[in-house]
Amino acid sequence: MLKSRNNMSFERLKYYRNLAGGAFECIQSRLSKTPKPLCFSLMVTSKCNCDCDFCFWKHKKGTDDLPKEEIIRLIEEAGKIGYMDSIFWGGEPLLRQDIAEITRASQKAGLYTKLATNGWFLEQNSDFAKYTDLVFVSLDAIGQAHDKIRHLDGICARVMSGIEYHKLHFPKMRIYVCCTVSSQTDFNQIKDVAQYCKNVDILLYFTVNKSNQMLDEAKNVKDTELETEQLSEIFIRIKDLKKQGYPIRNSDYFIDYIINKKNYYECHWPRIATVIYSDGNMLRCYDRKPYINIKNKSLKDVISNSVYIDTVNKCKECKLACVGNYALDASGLWKLEWPAIKSLMQIAIT
Repeated sequence: MLKSRNNMSFERLKYYRNLAGGAFECIQSRLSKTPKPLCFSLMVTSKCNCDCDFCFWKHKKGTDDLPKEEIIRLIEEAGKIGYMDSIFWGGEPLLRQDIAEITRASQKAGLYTKLATNGWFLEQNSDFAKYTDLVFVSLDAIGQAHDKIRHLDGICARVMSGIEYHKLHFPKMRIYVCCTVSSQTDFNQIKDVAQYCKNVDILLYFTVNKSNQMLDEAKNVKDTELETEQLSEIFIRIKDLKKQGYPIRNSDYFIDYIINKKNYYECHWPRIATVIYSDGNMLRCYDRKPYINIKNKSLKDVISNSVYIDTVNKCKECKLACVGNYALDASGLWKLEWPAIKSLMQIAIT
């Protein structure tokens, strides 16, 4: 039997260092009224070649993207402050021809570096992978069904070809397929994606869109959110796939939250992650309004600013109940809830 590329290896020790450091940072943050973020999350561009119905950002289409020099300055400062990891997203980050310079700066700063992409440019703009620890590639269905969701003919074939290319040329980079569960997909399509991931030996991560996260100014965005009952039924079957050995890396903590139809948790994600948008704005989660712009400002000064501290501390009172895996899992970890810790430990050792 061939050895899975996802088995334990020396290279993955870097991930465990990141995980242990993240847990330590969460404890520090708990003990202080001043947040100590560990994740640097940056929308490097709002430009995109897809036209997804559920995209909140397509009204922007690349207006006022931060220049490379500003991004690298922020990354370098994040490393010095003690951030543990970074994630670059969009829009479509591989539309930036300088994306490899950005991921290289992140790696050099000592950050565990991640990138989220729709997969169209994986082969054409591949140098980013030299400096990236983990890539999320969007795939919601197999074949034309995915092309239709993304409104881009041929994207499924490009995704699959790009994944094979990166498996061959960048074997140390972990590859996750990110599958969005929405009214545009059914369980058979979801299972097809799970089977594909199992066949090609890559990992799978499900995400859920919430219409309450939409910006007021978002244009031509359709509500593709499933009803709570429908989501629960689908995730019962997803959990069964996970038990059957499909390479699903959502935590049981997250899956059970959806299965049990919960609609509220105390959110601490903003205390853990600094989320910056392509124009340099940082937005309040609960109303999507900007409250600080990072341009030409010290990152250290921003996260010690009283406006920033008051805003992120108030987020624990938010009632929107976003079901982003990252926000839910991180909040459970921050609160030191055993089910969250146990789930994340189980993911970490597989």
